[in-house]
Formats: sequence, structure tokens, C-alpha cells
Amino acid sequence: MLEKLFNQHASALHRYLLRKKCSPSLASDLVQDTFLRIAQLENLERILCAPSYLFRVAHNLMIDHHRRYGEKRFDNDAAAYFATLVDEASGPEAQAFDALAMEQLESLLERMPERTRDIFMLCRVEGMTHKETARYLRISTSSVQKHMAMALARIGKALDPDPED
Repeated sequence: MLEKLFNQHASALHRYLLRKKCSPSLASDLVQDTFLRIAQLENLERILCAPSYLFRVAHNLMIDHHRRYGEKRFDNDAAAYFATLVDEASGPEAQAFDALAMEQLESLLERMPERTRDIFMLCRVEGMTHKETARYLRISTSSVQKHMAMALARIGKALDPDPED
């Protein structure tokens, strides 16, 4: 029964935790911890009828983790993050196209200066504002804006199908 729960809800829990700003590795750990907690319960049939309980346990574990260890908002592991973005429910052709696009973006990010890449990841992946990013990295907001403009210009140039315009 636990295996059935895991197969039905593990990927949804993982995506939920990613949306809550967990790193991919932390989200995976918290999903495992969620199911370890669930395994200790006596009445698993109730959870099959109410999977929201799984999400509540995962959410509480995430809060506990952030309280205990502080919130590390940026994992600096772009490859792990981008691997989570390919939609596994889509067809093989769409998955291949998405994976190729993610590889291209990952490659672009690897070639960027480290500070520019970090700022791009914090703003676009983690969802931080320019002001929050500046405070987090202890730099000026104008510096964040400059790096974001540089990152977006590089990405736009690389993704432009007609570079002669």
C-alpha cells in the first residue's frame, strides 16, 4: 500500500516542494522523509482517500528543515534543477525537445561568468526580486540589474533563430 502511495504521489510532492523554493536535492530528501513518516502510521487507507495529508506532512518537514538549518535558497546546481523541468507526462517527442532546450540553456549558463549565472538563477529560478538578490549577495541592486541584462542578452542572442535581424 505504501508503494502505491509513493508511485501515485512522489513526483507531485517533489514538484510541490520545488515550487516552495526547495532545491532539487532537498525536495527529494523531504519526499523520502514524508513517506518514512507515513510508513509509521497504522491506517494507510485513510491517506489513500486524502492525499492532502501527504502534502501537509511534506510542507511541515520543509518548515522544520528551514528552521533547523536555515533557508539556503540557491543550490547552484543548475543541471539538477533543469532536469526537473522536463514534463514526464508529455510524449517522447516533446520530452526530447524540452530536454534539448534545457541542455542548451544549461550550456549557456555554464559559459556565463559565475556571478551572472548566480544572479540569473536567483532571480529567474528561485523567484527572488532584484532587491532581494542584491541583499542576499550583498551587492547593489544596479549590479544585479546589470548582470541580469547581460544574462538575458546572452540567452536571447543564443536562442534567436534569425540572428541577422
